[in-house]
Amino acid sequence: MTTVMPRATNYSLMPEPKERHFKYAVGGAVMVEVLLVLGLIWYGDNTPPVKAKPKEHVIAVQMVTLPQQPPPQVVPKPLPKPVPPKPVVHQVTPPPPRPHPKVVIPPKPAPTPPAPPVRTVTPPMPVTKPTPAPKPVVTPPPAPPPMSAQQTASLMGRYVGMVRPIIQQSLRVPAELRAMGLSGKATVEFEISPSGQLLWAKIIKRSPLGAVNRAALAAVKDGGFPPFLKKMPKQNTVFQIDVEVGAGSS
Repeated sequence: MTTVMPRATNYSLMPEPKERHFKYAVGGAVMVEVLLVLGLIWYGDNTPPVKAKPKEHVIAVQMVTLPQQPPPQVVPKPLPKPVPPKPVVHQVTPPPPRPHPKVVIPPKPAPTPPAPPVRTVTPPMPVTKPTPAPKPVVTPPPAPPPMSAQQTASLMGRYVGMVRPIIQQSLRVPAELRAMGLSGKATVEFEISPSGQLLWAKIIKRSPLGAVNRAALAAVKDGGFPPFLKKMPKQNTVFQIDVEVGAGSS
């Protein structure tokens, strides 16, 4: 649509300065208003709808003025106690303990019983015992004088004379010697105690025939000897006797 403006009539008079400023102001205001309207229209199209806020519960709060509490008293911290230095311990060997003296406590004396009443009693006459007679001193008989060598040899000879026949009676001649008519002699050494016990026996001089030696030794061991004679020395004695063994022996 074309608007035809009537042609203005040109006047030779110039407008005053105040009117010119007024026109500028009005034109500027119109432009600002147009821009505002356009901005509101554009904002309304692009702004999301505003949701209604839910009703808020209103809580009545009454302000109460509390009495002012006194400020807390600051208790000063106690100063740490100074730690005394550790004493230096010197190890000293104690002296050995002295022995305690032993104290002997005497026993309590027993209460002394009241003394009984004293009775005057006439003491009896002392009885004199007879003095035993002294025992007679028995003097042992004097030891017999030592025997001479001849007396000892004589007693030994008598004892050997008693022993020899005992050995001959105990002799058993072997059968082989009797059958062959052989004989022999062996010397036997033996020891006898004073009681007549035979202690040991052995052949000191052998016969060539073994049967003679065995028979002679057996005769000494089997014989029972009498005790020593009364005056013979009371000690073990060694004897040597020749024993003859043969067909003619009994």
